[in-house]
Formats: sequence, C-alpha cells, structure tokens
Amino acid sequence: MFDLAESPLPANFEVMNRKKEITSKLRPNLNLLLTPVTALAIYQPQSGHVFVLAGEDIWLKVYDVGSSRPLGQLKIFRSQPIHGINVSQPDHQLGVNGGRLLIWGAQSVAVLSKASLQSLIEGHAPASPTEFEAPDWIYDGILLPSPSADGVLVTAHNEIIPILANSSQDSVVFGPLTSPSRPILYSADLCWLPAGDVLNEAVLVAGGTVFGEIIVWKYYLNATRQSQLEMLFVFTGHEGSIFGISISPEIEIAPDVKVRLLASCSDDRTIRIWDITDRAPTDKGASTPHLGALAAARETGFGGNSEVKVENKDDSSRCLAVVMGHMSRIWHVKFSGRTNHHSPQKSYIDVYSFGEDCSRQFWELTFDAEAWQKTHELRPGDDSLESRGSDDRSTSEMTGALLSRTTERCHSGKNIWSAAVKMIGDVPLVASGGADGRIVLSGKISNLDAIPQPAIDGTPPKPDYRDIDLALSFDDVNRYAGGTPEFHESNSTNNVSNKASKDCFHRYVFLSEETLLATTTYGRFFLGTVKDSITWQEIPVPEAIQSDLRSFHVVKSPAPHTAIFGTVSGRIYLFQESHEIKEVIKFSAKITDIICLPASGQHPMDKSNSQAWSVIVTILGLSYAPMLGFNNSTGLALRQPIPYDPAYQNYIITAATFCGRHLIIGSRVGAITVYEIGPNNFIPLMSNKITKSKDAVTCLLPMSNDQNSFLAGCRDGRYSIFNLEGPLIVTHGVPTPIGMIEGGWFAKSDSGEDLILYGFTGKYFFVWNDTSRIQLAFIECGGAHRPFAYTSTPGDPNQLRLVFVKASQLRVYSQRRPALLSLKSGGHGREIRAVAACEHWVATAAEDTTILIWACKDSEGRSLKNIKLIAALEKHTAGIQCLKWYRDRYLLSSAGNEELFIWTVGGPFMVKLHDVYRDFTPDRDLRIMDIDVHDYHVPEISHRSTLVSFVLSDSTFRTYEWFIRDDGESEGLHLLATGRYTGACPTQIRQLRTKGLEIHVLTASTDGCVALWVAAGELDPDSHKPSFVEFSLVSVFKLHQSSIKCLDLSAREYATGVRWIIITGGDDNALGFLDLIWCNKKRAFVFSKKSRVKDAHAAAITGLRIVGEGEGMIEVATVSNDQRVKLWRASRKEVKDGNGGVTVALVDNQYSSVADAGDIELVDFGKLMVGGVGMEVWDISGG
Repeated sequence: MFDLAESPLPANFEVMNRKKEITSKLRPNLNLLLTPVTALAIYQPQSGHVFVLAGEDIWLKVYDVGSSRPLGQLKIFRSQPIHGINVSQPDHQLGVNGGRLLIWGAQSVAVLSKASLQSLIEGHAPASPTEFEAPDWIYDGILLPSPSADGVLVTAHNEIIPILANSSQDSVVFGPLTSPSRPILYSADLCWLPAGDVLNEAVLVAGGTVFGEIIVWKYYLNATRQSQLEMLFVFTGHEGSIFGISISPEIEIAPDVKVRLLASCSDDRTIRIWDITDRAPTDKGASTPHLGALAAARETGFGGNSEVKVENKDDSSRCLAVVMGHMSRIWHVKFSGRTNHHSPQKSYIDVYSFGEDCSRQFWELTFDAEAWQKTHELRPGDDSLESRGSDDRSTSEMTGALLSRTTERCHSGKNIWSAAVKMIGDVPLVASGGADGRIVLSGKISNLDAIPQPAIDGTPPKPDYRDIDLALSFDDVNRYAGGTPEFHESNSTNNVSNKASKDCFHRYVFLSEETLLATTTYGRFFLGTVKDSITWQEIPVPEAIQSDLRSFHVVKSPAPHTAIFGTVSGRIYLFQESHEIKEVIKFSAKITDIICLPASGQHPMDKSNSQAWSVIVTILGLSYAPMLGFNNSTGLALRQPIPYDPAYQNYIITAATFCGRHLIIGSRVGAITVYEIGPNNFIPLMSNKITKSKDAVTCLLPMSNDQNSFLAGCRDGRYSIFNLEGPLIVTHGVPTPIGMIEGGWFAKSDSGEDLILYGFTGKYFFVWNDTSRIQLAFIECGGAHRPFAYTSTPGDPNQLRLVFVKASQLRVYSQRRPALLSLKSGGHGREIRAVAACEHWVATAAEDTTILIWACKDSEGRSLKNIKLIAALEKHTAGIQCLKWYRDRYLLSSAGNEELFIWTVGGPFMVKLHDVYRDFTPDRDLRIMDIDVHDYHVPEISHRSTLVSFVLSDSTFRTYEWFIRDDGESEGLHLLATGRYTGACPTQIRQLRTKGLEIHVLTASTDGCVALWVAAGELDPDSHKPSFVEFSLVSVFKLHQSSIKCLDLSAREYATGVRWIIITGGDDNALGFLDLIWCNKKRAFVFSKKSRVKDAHAAAITGLRIVGEGEGMIEVATVSNDQRVKLWRASRKEVKDGNGGVTVALVDNQYSSVADAGDIELVDFGKLMVGGVGMEVWDISGG
C-alpha cells in the first residue's frame, strides 16, 4: 500500500495500491545513449588492430580505431558507472597473451575474459560478467602476469587489495588489505615491477592525497616475505588536492642509464615531475624506519615542508620540473610510454594533461641527463623521508623543464573525465573522453588497419589520401620536375637551408583532388601529382604568355581540370586538361581578382560543376565587373557586366554565387548585393551591410533545401543565413571557432548535409564541420594573408589537402583522417535542463545557455537510428529554464534576465530568431520559469491569434497575445492580462481554456500548491478585439509539502464538459494527482479528487510526462535525482456525486544512465528522452 503523507496535507488524499510484480516496459535505446565517458583504455592485440574500450555509464563499448566505428557493447554493472578499465596487453617476453579486462567503478569490480572481449570485437553480445563488491572505493587496478595474484586494486585509503580472478568461472576473490598508512586519496596509479624471482615481484603504488601529498611505496606480492610493503617517498609541494597521478615506465636517458618518473597534477593548476628511480638494492627490513617516519607527526595542509634541513636541500628525490597549465583544474596527467629518450631526435619526454577546461595539452619534458647523473654521484641516496619529500629547490635548479607544445580544445562544455595514452609503433595514441559524451583520438591514426566491414552494393570505394607533410624549396621542385624521380618525405628539405633561387612560387591551385598546379613569379607552370608520393612535371608555356604572367597574376579553378588566369595587362588565359594555355579575352586594365561562381553549394570538385561554369572578373578602376561564362558547346563567352552598388565607396567583389534566379555579390566592406538575372542585364534589387565591422564577405553558398536562401560567411568568423523572400536581413547568425572564414561548402552525409568551413585562426589553418561541431584540421601555416590552395574529397571532408608557402618553402600537407578524430560525436558538455520535441526536431538546453537542435527524422519523415545535430543556438546569456514548441515550427525558449526568444526552425541551417520579448521590468533581474502557448479563438468575432503565458520568479505571471501573419512573420507580443500569487514563486503554468472571453490558466508554485485562475474579458468597442486586465484566483489545491518541479495534464472532453487529470512531481519526492472538471452547465470548475503517492522516488522528481492514454487510463513516466526512470499507470474512476479520482500502480522501475536529470520528453512514438548529465532514450513497449 502507498502510505499517505502524514499531515500538514489535507485529509482527503486517497490511498493507492502499489503493484508488486513489475513487468519491464522500459528498454534503453543504446543507439541514442549519450553520457559522459568516464573510463578509457587502448588495446592492441597481436593482430595489430587497435581498439578503444570506453566506459559509458554502466556500459562497456568497443570502438575500432582504424574504421572509427563501434563494434560492440556490454552491460557491466547494474547501476554503477564504470570508473576505470585495465586491459592486459600481449607481452611475448612475459608470455602474456593479453585481452582480459579488469573493470571497476566505486566499490564494484568485474573481470571480463579474453573470449568475451573477442565476442564484442566481432559484434556479438556475450553474457554480462558478475559484479563483485570490494571493501572500499577503488581508484586504480591492474592485471598481473604473476602466480601470486591475478591483479591488485588500490583503494581510496591507500590500501592494496590483491585479487584472484577466474574468468571461466566468473569469480573474483579479494585478498587481505595492506597499507603503510590510510590517508584519504583523490588519485592513485599502479605499475607492475617484474623481477627475476617470485619473491621480489612487486607493484609500485603512487597515491595523491586530499591535502596535496604524494605517497610512493612498494607492495610485494609474495605473502612469505618478512614485510610486503616498502615505503619509498612522500612528496609535498602542491598547493591543492592531487587529482591525477601517473608513473612512467623506466626511461633510458643515456646509454645504460634509466630513470623512473612520476607526474602529478593538482587543484593548483600545476603539473610536477618527480624522480622516483629506485637505486638502492631492496632490503627486507628497510620498510620499518620509513613506516615510522610516515607515521610521525609532520606538517599537514598544502605546500612544501618549510623545515627541511639545509644539508638535504639537494636530495635526488626532489621535484624535477614544475609548470602551470590549463584555465582551471587539471584532472589527468599521462606519460606517453616511450622509453628511449637519449637519441638526438627524441631527447624530450612526452607528457599529456587533461583538464576541466575541456582542453588537452602536450608538454615536452626536457631532461638534462648529465646534470641528473652528477647530482646522483654527489648524493648517492639519502634515506631521510622528510628530505625525499622536500621541494624547496627553485625551478632554475631543476634538471628538467616542461615546455608547452600544443593545446587542443576537443570537447564541449566542461571536464575531460577520462584519458588513455599508449604507444602504437613509435607514436603515442592519445584518447580523451568528455562530459559531452565525445571520444577524441590523436596520433598516427591513418596508418592503423581497420576491421573489415560488409561492402555496400553500388557504393564506390572512397579514395584514400596519404598523410604527407612536405616542405619543398623551389630548387627541389625544379630538380624533380618531369616526374623523375618521385618526391617522398625523406627527400624533404625541412631542415636543409638551400640558397634561394631568384624565381619562386607565386600562386597554386588544385585542378583535381590529385593534381596541383603551381606557378612562379617568372610565369613557369609546375604540375604536381599527389598520390602515395609526389611527382612533378613542368608544363611548357609560350614565351609571350610567360612574360605576361611575370610578377603578378591571378589563378583560380572554376571547374575540375580547369584553371583561369588574369594578368596585369588585362588578359585572361585558360588552361585545361590538354595542358595547353591560351588567351581567351583581353580587358583594358589590370585584373585584380577572379571570383568563381559555383552552380551549387556542393564541393568545387563535384563532377556536376565541370559542364558549365562562370566567373566574375574584377578590373582595376572600373565601376562594374564583367562576367565570363563557359559551356562545352559554345566555349568561353563574355556576358553582361555587373554594376557595383554606388552606395559604397571602393566596392570590391570578394565572393559571389547564384541563388535561384538571383545573383548574390559579397564585397570587401561587408555588404551583400542581390541582383535579379534579366535576359540581358543584372538588375540590382537590394543591398545591405551584414557586419558591424568592415570585414569582407568571403563565402556565399546557396542552400540546397531552399532556392530563396543562402549562407554568407565573413572574415569576422561568423556566418549568417539570408532569405530573399523579404528584406535582406540576417535570419540566423552563428559564431564559429574560426577567426577568419575564407570559404566553405556542403558535404553530403548519411543523414543530410554537413556545413564545412575553412579559414584561419591565429597562425593556423582551420577546417571545421559546423554541423557536427568537429575540428577536421588545425595546421600551422603562419596565419592568414598568404596564398593557399585547399581541397578535399567531396564525400569525405576528413580527407583534405592544403598547399601554402612558409619561409620561402612550398608546404604540401595531406591527411587521410583528422589529427583529432572523433570516434563518437557528442552533445552538451553541461547539464541539460530542458527538453522539448515536435514531429521532426528535438531541442535541448543546457546550463551553458546553449540550445541544440537535433533531427529525429529524415526529410521523408522516417525515424533516424541516431539523432543528428543540425543547429546550435547561443543567443541566451543566462540559465535556460524552459523550451516549448508551437505548430512544429516555432520554438520558444526562456531564461534568466527575463529572456524569451521565439525561433523559427525549418531544417538544417534554416533557424532564425523570429521574435524577442521586450516588456522587461526596471531591473530586468527575473527568471521566466515556464511557458505555455496555445491557439486562441473568439468565435463571436472570428478572432484568432496565439496566447503565450509564462510565470516569473517574482510571483507574477503574464499572458500575451501573439499575432503571426499569413507570411509567417510576427507582429510581436501584446500584453493581455497579468496575475500575482503569494510570496511563493510559480514554477509551472498551463493554459486550460483559451476560447471565448474567458481565459483559464493553472499555475504550480514553490509552496506545493496548484492554483486555478480566470481572466474575464470584454470586446473593445474601438478595436473590436478582446480586452483583459488581470487574472482572478479561483481555487488553490495543496498537493506537495514543498516546491512543485514538474507538471503535465491529460484532458478528455465529454458532452457535459472537460475532465483534466493534473499530475505533479515535487521536491518532496512525491507524485501528485488532481482530478478537475469543467461543467458546461454550471460554467464553472468542479473539484473532484486529489491524490498523492508518497516517496514515489528517493529524491526530488524533476521531470514527468504522460506517455500514453487509453479509455480510463493514463501512463506517466517520471525521472528523479535518484537516477531512476519509473512508469506509472493511473486509472480514472468514474465520477459519482462529484467525486472521481484515480488509482495508481507502478508499472516499471529502471536505472537511468543520466545523473541529475533535468527534464523528460516524448521525442517520437514510443521513445522517451531523459536529459541531465547527458541524455538517453527509452523505448516504451505497448500493452
């Protein structure tokens, strides 16, 4: 039986029966699970393939790095997220085959056999392993090739637990706990120390404490030793808790000289490197004095020990290097695992750090091996524990230094929760998993083999680029011209300084994906073919043309295998597949630029662009620009001139495109001009400046899904969408990570089109997939203001090539896959607070004030297997409170600072800000907590509009009338009526009746009450429109002891009136039901019954949604901070003598992978989305 709440609630609450036997109706849809990646490991079996093992909440997922696709997934724990994964790697020297997994999370531990892992790799689902409970919270674990134990775990109290694991019997046995002391740890790392005999096999343990100490000790596996532990070091120096710690393998810094290092990161944003090399022979009784020193009273808190003796200040075990990095806390630090560092080419040690700021940084630890050796010759090891922990040496005296090399922001929101680094060949493979659910890799990924996947009939194989990065002098290309011999990276003159030739490279352009045309200041042509290697061929150029091309010329490629040149003399030359260059037309003055006019927004190398093309020629001193057109039948022809807009001085064309029957021109001053294409001329229609600054319009693309819309990108790093059906105004403006946009195109993908943009950010060339919000390339080139040529595969924007000149050398860069590869796309990196869905789209809003729009159906209305991100809206400046859809086209979003925006969503890239609420209070410091929107109809005067009601955090609520014209444009929001509750803050609002001259609304508040309001209106004699003043309170119903956090309602019409079942979720963990009836005869509301399920969840109910209705039955789904999703069935009772009510049964109760749930929504038929720290979708079965 459900217990009724014991007072102060009213006595007329009904008792409801709990259903004991529960049949599962909620099934997780794993294709739509997007939660923080909390554990990562990299596994390379003997086959050579490389796999990433990821812990995504309770699920273990396996990804193939070579093909970037998921292979399999397995539920590991019942309700505990995975915190760590250790995989045994194959080792021929130790005779280890590898492939077993040790998985832990909090106190839960599981071991997965090699056969089970192989089944996951093959795409099969093995049985889930048995979950075992350790005696304490686990921070790290390791599997061992030892007869004494199968593995060890380290706990949050610096204790080692040996384990015996039998994969065939699926059992784990925990051994006795061993520890030199029991401080509270925030991080730990384990390292296996093999030995020649079983007696000395040990595990090196490093633990970082809450108070900034680092404890390093040995645990010996053999229980017959006199002591199973040996204290080594206690380091101090950090001024914050130790969040990450990493032990390096033995590193060879000089011939026959090896060191072992320890890296630590902290709340103080510093990374420190410590020397933990064990130089003295092991003494069985040596642990006793160390244990005594550790147990003795010593300084607590953060910082170094100020009482270190002078004679111990140069002890060998002090900190070697310190550096401050990241913008906030550093969560992880890793060594690459490379062990040979004494060769000149690899003299530095790789260190990687991962932070709360979503960036990962690569550091080079330079190590002075001679100084290190001299230090240890002078001080051959002082056993004083305090001196070993001292850190009073200045950075200048340290034998190492950390130098920052790269910083990569590869996740959204906050926090990189997991990281893994492993040497693959001679290059480290780095993986990171963020709170946004994304997994990002870097390293030589292109060289990795992929697991074969079934071929798709009729699908041509994608061409594969080769990873190339060459720096060629002019003499190199001149020497190899003619195609003999091939030019490989080994021939590159990266580090060779040749005497510069008088001639040098001037311009370059890709004629196809594999063909590069480079021209020189002397007018010479070099044709490069880029495949697995580069071959060069010089194209003969007639002397007259070569002389005309000297010093300055412009070259563009308007179509595949075609180049067009413009010179100072005003001549235009054409170069095509025959390798002949010929003059086609001459103008009166210098040609300053040639603008290619794409026929569509697709890739320039698309074959459809080769049949016909057009270019605009800009000529010095002219007030117009001639257009040249070409097709296969007529050849090149001069078309009508394009007049410049006289409203702007120094009008210079920088971009152009066709959009339906219009020509769009972008200029250097940031203006866009639209021309109608007439039979014999171009007629200017409208012009507008789209940027506040004078940044040039560099990119114009017609939208493929709307002939009247186009995209414009500018050098200020923003792009905007325009529609030609009205005035030339920005319908949607989007900032990008690119500092200066230079161009873009639409790439076809499995679920539609992706917008690819490229340009410059600082000294880097940047390629960005704005649809997926993924970085495709980040190439150091010296920055903008240099000629460059860029191309990529039309069907795969990850493959690209770039050519530019830096330091008088021609740089040729080619990549098969991005340097930062996303194995899995992500979403919000912050907590989702609102979810709303319509027929085709799902909107989610997070604490970082970003709204993401996802497509859940394709253009033909079929449900997608995976939802696809189509837009990101970043207009809000305060926390978003609510999202609501209206007519499947308009999205209303409310936030703090009294922000209420109305968006129009028409599809990918078709999002615009439709209207903005501007009726602010004087201080504009209120939150708009909730919104409701419905059609409004007054039959007496045939008046139709839309009512928008919302509640504010000052205990007031308002209803506005919103008029939408026939063309879809808004006429703004007009205030109809206001209302004020008590001092409690309203949290929810619903419009119950919006017909005629009475408006009834329902509000829920922080005092646990639901209030019913009415606004009575009259017809205005002047405007003949309804007029209201304020709402009057009708009734108040107490449902909860504290705040109502969510609300939904069901309405059924009868001949006698309307019956509502109003369902509420509260901060008191309860579920409330209110049965309310509108009686047509009495023209009034009749209260029927209210009921309450006490302790429906173990924490506050933060979201609920009616997911199904039948005759006399309602199904309700609820979510809570207790990470449970529950399904309830409420049955309506027949109304007799004014009494009705409901009986409620619990239908299903499932663990949710989403922590801190903020909202719940039906996103498609039978699909329920939960949003919080990540998002998940549940399939709801019928019956």
